[in-house]
Amino acid sequence: MSEAIAKDRGVVKYDTKFTKRVYEMENGKWVKMCMQCGICPTTCALKEKMDLSPRRIIQLIRAGRKDEVLKANTMWLCTSCYTCACRCPRGVPMMDVMHDLRHLAVESGYMHNSQAMAEVYAKDVSKRGRIWEGGLTLNYGLKIGLKSFIKMALDMQDVGKNMMLHRRLTLLPPKGVKNPNKLRDVLNRALEIAQKEGGH
Repeated sequence: MSEAIAKDRGVVKYDTKFTKRVYEMENGKWVKMCMQCGICPTTCALKEKMDLSPRRIIQLIRAGRKDEVLKANTMWLCTSCYTCACRCPRGVPMMDVMHDLRHLAVESGYMHNSQAMAEVYAKDVSKRGRIWEGGLTLNYGLKIGLKSFIKMALDMQDVGKNMMLHRRLTLLPPKGVKNPNKLRDVLNRALEIAQKEGGH
């Protein structure tokens, strides 16, 4: 059956390569261990904000549903609080699985706003060793696009006003750390180690 016909008939394509790729990742073995008991979604503090529950993510990985998994915000919202892992009867470290999925999403070209924020944040810190909230907000807006930025600005205007009132949203960047070169050396070394150990 061709892909076009499958799409017309509402048939979901099973991507075996995607499932195999997840299984081969550092924490992929835990995806196989999950017995779908439902503990992780019931204990997750951010489940209401997630597109898909952690349990559903596991189901979709096994079903080879690459797009649905990698487009979801689930892995980006995981705070690594370890609550689900502590209560899981199989000891599945769901936060580590989510960490792998974030890397896979980026590697596969799927961009989420949280990833955009992480990139902007890291770049800002590497410049001066301190965060400049005004510049961070502006650069994040440029990263996610004008439409999304305007919506975010309208939704967060009360927060922005309060930050300005308490001098937390300054127009000028703060002074940098005393030795920015040492900071960059540390960051570059951390990047080298990460790339060497996992290619991330």
